[in-house]
Amino acid sequence: MFILANAACNGLDNLVVIVKFVLTIVQWVVPVILIVLGTIDLVKAVIAGKDDDIKKHQQTLIKRVIAAVIVFLIPLIVTIIMGWIGNSDWKTCWNTASGNLSDIFKTDTL
Repeated sequence: MFILANAACNGLDNLVVIVKFVLTIVQWVVPVILIVLGTIDLVKAVIAGKDDDIKKHQQTLIKRVIAAVIVFLIPLIVTIIMGWIGNSDWKTCWNTASGNLSDIFKTDTL
């Protein structure tokens, strides 16, 4: 099975591991940053006590939460679209590519 996975990846195992790592970081960090920034803006507006600012920042927070949900769901959306238009080789490559970034970038020094 491992030989078949390597044939499907055509030597792109390391690239797939890097992409999976970056995608995971983006999937978790970006939504947290968006929600935290939106919350900070809303808290500042509430402390200032201006109704217009509160409504404006509330709308901004809602837009940021929606953007955070979309960013979080991008891998799922891409997987669904690729399932419709692609073949199963990329799925095999994606699912079987595993490893550590430290193993990829490790250099042997003597």
